[in-house]
Amino acid sequence: MIRFLAVLSGLVLTLAVAILLPWAGIPAAVLVVLGWRYRICAVLAVLVAVGVLSFVGTGAMEAAATGLVATTYLLNTATVHAPAGVVPTTVPSVVGAVLFTGAAVAASAAPAHWAWAPLATPILVIVLYAWVIRGLASPVSDEETA
Repeated sequence: MIRFLAVLSGLVLTLAVAILLPWAGIPAAVLVVLGWRYRICAVLAVLVAVGVLSFVGTGAMEAAATGLVATTYLLNTATVHAPAGVVPTTVPSVVGAVLFTGAAVAASAAPAHWAWAPLATPILVIVLYAWVIRGLASPVSDEETA
């Protein structure tokens, strides 16, 4: 199943690159096929996709979809030769990838025209992450440890 998902996501990644920039689909396809055997080629295939996204200047939805496919491709390709029992595509990984992709698309669609917004965003993300993690981790009292 992992090999099937690696092949499928690699083909979709190649298709996404070829739709955006047709001549870049050929090196992407070669790197995707080599990526099933050599991990560095899988990373290079994703870098070709990122380069195509940057060169063409796509919108947020195209970039988000390609990023989601690239994430799936890297997750599954990295574990094709992993020991038995390693499962890269779990419910938490899929839900996390989809939710963060949705959050990125929503953030890019927000009409923020403040000059300081790009500087405040990373700080806000760190604060929100710490707030969520603090809420998920329950403090251990002395009574529970005894």
